[in-house]
Amino acid sequence: MTDPTIVKVTGVNGFAENKDNARALRRTYIMPALKDNKKVIVDFSGITSSTQSFVHALIGEPLQNSGEVILDRIEFRSCAPQIKSLVALVVDYSLSGFGATPPVDAVSIDITHSSKRSKKK
Repeated sequence: MTDPTIVKVTGVNGFAENKDNARALRRTYIMPALKDNKKVIVDFSGITSSTQSFVHALIGEPLQNSGEVILDRIEFRSCAPQIKSLVALVVDYSLSGFGATPPVDAVSIDITHSSKRSKKK
């Protein structure tokens, strides 16, 4: 298998909100890699929060176009708790629409979190 495409999410002071940047990442890196059957790693390291619209602009299109199977090739890495919640929400409504939605834990999403906590003295 070829090396995965790593997409580094950036923001200002740990906050990712610019939908145009998310759209550019999706069009430039995510969609071409998925079209070439590559794995995509979306790296949220350094991002502590985001808007739902940013996450939707980043991953909504591949989910809506390809369905749940695309999650086998997208990994969300270094996700803070708020990012995990947003990714799960966007995955849920992108796959199910806004009608009756299955519980988000019914869909397997590879979301990892790396926590670097400093020890208090």
